[in-house]
Amino acid sequence: MKMPLKGSAEEITGLDRRTVLAGLAAWAATSVAMPGTASAASKNMWTTATQIIAGARVNDATFLQLAIDAIESEFGAATVEQLLDAVLARDAANIVEPFPDANVEAAARRFVEIVYTGETSADSAVGFHQALAWQVLKFTKPPSVCGNGFGWWTNRPDER
Repeated sequence: MKMPLKGSAEEITGLDRRTVLAGLAAWAATSVAMPGTASAASKNMWTTATQIIAGARVNDATFLQLAIDAIESEFGAATVEQLLDAVLARDAANIVEPFPDANVEAAARRFVEIVYTGETSADSAVGFHQALAWQVLKFTKPPSVCGNGFGWWTNRPDER
């Protein structure tokens, strides 16, 4: 039989280390919503919303989350929720009409700008490689990305 030490945390609280660790493990295994992270269902809804509002799916979940976080920090969580609901209520035929709420409209325009360019401000970006514009522009590369791989510049232009 294990005897608790006099004045120990176990004696005071009645909890031993194993009980505390088991409780923490159970807590970590539960679905706890943390700021800046979306549930799988929410991520799927944002993927669909991006398809509707931008006309293309963002394949990188991290890039999409960074774009959502950027508009949330700029417009607030309530506006971002309203934006998601407003976009999902529309389809490709009527998405071009402005949203009645000016904040939602501004957030929508900003979101589309971020997913196409990867830029969150004049001096900050969430990702260039994942941005939609750089995926379709074959004649150019994202800023800071060199040509077609190491040594590509050694070939003459007509050999590329």
